[in-house]
Amino acid sequence: MRKTNKTTEEIVKDMLSKDSYKIWEASCHICSLSQNHNRVIELLPYKDQMISATKGIALGGALGPNIRFLNKAFDIISFHENGDYCPCCLLSEDSNPIHLIDDGYFTLVDTIYLKDSHYIDYYLVSCHRCHTVYKVEQREYHYTWWNWEMVDKE
Repeated sequence: MRKTNKTTEEIVKDMLSKDSYKIWEASCHICSLSQNHNRVIELLPYKDQMISATKGIALGGALGPNIRFLNKAFDIISFHENGDYCPCCLLSEDSNPIHLIDDGYFTLVDTIYLKDSHYIDYYLVSCHRCHTVYKVEQREYHYTWWNWEMVDKE
């Protein structure tokens, strides 16, 4: 998920809209900011309003319930409000390591290829903040997702 260019005001407006599509989209925007403490902190004054406005909203989802993005968005906001840990612990199956490298949160340590092949087996990436190294495998089923496994915590 690429880091969003939406403003805090735009995200909050969509979260308060009562429109299920806008709420889902705003949730995805918040999820894309999971590694950006300063941007997430901007959402804190609106947290209670957003929780109230989205309570009981049906977000649908054909292959998986879209409510998971809303729940994750609120988990991210709470983490940044209370967390003493590095936000890399928030990474999940929707966290594309290449996007996180491009956005400046991680460094590519190595790309491991399948034996005698040009196909990538997995990436090793390192968090810029805490220097934790992750083995990240790209997987697919109905959609592309990534399996993050901590390899080394410095």
